[in-house]
Amino acid sequence: MSQSQNPIEITLLEKGGEAEWASFLETADRATLFHDLRFLAYHPHSRFRFAHLMARRGGKPIAVIPGGLVGADDRPTFVSPLGASVGGPAVSPDLNTDGLLRLVVALQDHARAQSWAGIEMVLPPPLYHAVPSDGVEFALFFHGFHLVNRQLCPMIPIMTGEDGRYAHLFRSRFTSRVRAGLRDGVRVVRGGLDLLEDFLVVFDDTYRRHGVKATHDAAEIADLLRRLPERVQLHVAFANEIPVAGLLVFLLNSRVAYSFYICTSTEHARQPGGVVVFASLIDSLGAAGYRWLDLGPTARPGNFNTGVTQFKEGLGGIGHCRDRWLWLADESAL
Repeated sequence: MSQSQNPIEITLLEKGGEAEWASFLETADRATLFHDLRFLAYHPHSRFRFAHLMARRGGKPIAVIPGGLVGADDRPTFVSPLGASVGGPAVSPDLNTDGLLRLVVALQDHARAQSWAGIEMVLPPPLYHAVPSDGVEFALFFHGFHLVNRQLCPMIPIMTGEDGRYAHLFRSRFTSRVRAGLRDGVRVVRGGLDLLEDFLVVFDDTYRRHGVKATHDAAEIADLLRRLPERVQLHVAFANEIPVAGLLVFLLNSRVAYSFYICTSTEHARQPGGVVVFASLIDSLGAAGYRWLDLGPTARPGNFNTGVTQFKEGLGGIGHCRDRWLWLADESAL
């Protein structure tokens, strides 16, 4: 039997399988920090019903799908990601279109066997992948998944070259503010736990101002910085030694970074720290070989944040979609 004819087996990740999962992610396409079990483990055990899946063909891993179960115990829905921003399968680089189609069928068969109500996946923009491709999206659509939501995420293309990359991306008024800030002595420091106290000054200020609760609290941010110091960073802008802006940055893979929190000081709103910290981040990412900075979602159907979108586009952000796909085992429920 040829490799393409070997059946694909879907199994639940069991205790002790973490090393195999991590090893697979090292070379998998579509892998991100959000597929890393170390990242997902920052959640308290009682928060989610994790049920991470592995796909094998001929005993060899060909895909991993982080996620878990939501809804009724007797008929839950498998969602990927759970406790992260994006998910879906990270796959072997040699998995072709036929393999992707077979993978989706195997997932659907597994869902029926487990009496799941369906499968839901939030996939990142194709630019996250080593070679941008819509192969998984096509396989989902081909086998009856429906596109049920789209979020627009401005992403900054990071140019090669010397420092000052921001000057080729930012709108002229932002570039002028960066230069003015640098002349006035605004400086940016990159770090981890050592910067947390300074970052929390602008983090707490920002969320008090907006009157909403952040996704992570201070203890969870500290845990992520300890757990993944090589993948989670803080960037803080100081003016006269006072924190005036800050970013929490996730290094998702070798190509894409993600600015999860964008924070500024209310008292020092006239300081250009917000654009200076982005200019510094773009230069440091470019020097490290990154090609894209995802600024996070600014719009979805029925909700368009004009001000935030214009700010992110002013930094050079170009809109790309983060898509949510849904398949229901009982298609009559659609």
